[in-house]
Amino acid sequence: MAEITSATAQSSSQLTSALSGGENALGKDEFLLLMVEQLKNQDPMNPSDATEFTAQLAQYSSLEQLFNINDSLETMGSTSDEVQRMSALSMIGKEVVTQGVDFNFSGAGIKLGYDLDASADNGSIYIRNASGSTVATLPFTDGAQGQHFFEWDGNDNSGNRVPDGQYSLGVSAFSADENVAVTSLISSEVVGVDLVDGGDVLVTHAGEFSLADIESVRSI
Repeated sequence: MAEITSATAQSSSQLTSALSGGENALGKDEFLLLMVEQLKNQDPMNPSDATEFTAQLAQYSSLEQLFNINDSLETMGSTSDEVQRMSALSMIGKEVVTQGVDFNFSGAGIKLGYDLDASADNGSIYIRNASGSTVATLPFTDGAQGQHFFEWDGNDNSGNRVPDGQYSLGVSAFSADENVAVTSLISSEVVGVDLVDGGDVLVTHAGEFSLADIESVRSI
């Protein structure tokens, strides 16, 4: 009888320890096996405390639900990743507008733009090279609130074609003596998608952009 009592106590102790989530915490199947073992080895003349056993059953039920929730979240995460990748791939051949100042010039004209938070009386548009020097200053022709686009042919202020490389777009706008908030925009065709860990990257003629950078998508 003492052996049965000892086995029951040991099984109960192992179950409680496992349920507490210690270093040797087990999975739900191991929990169930321990509970069955505890029932098999309990002393018929001195059965396990009903309150304690009920608490263990409740813990087991909660643990099983947590495992199921975790499995569901993993499935949802995998599905979300697949949907995002399909969305990225569907953008190949589309024109995308991205927020940002940096772009790549590769010899062909490029479509640039800006988004004004409010109407502006005047402003300036300039292109800088990778060294930070202004290579082209463009006319500010539309100060209405909203998005505006223009084509840059790649020529500098002297009319010479700039070399291929990285450039940045700068726009400043004013209404009377007040600055108007403005966001630089870059528009280009998506020619490919790099499927990488941490987020897919859209490859365009103007450079590479993440999906989070996309402002709008248009068919060409």
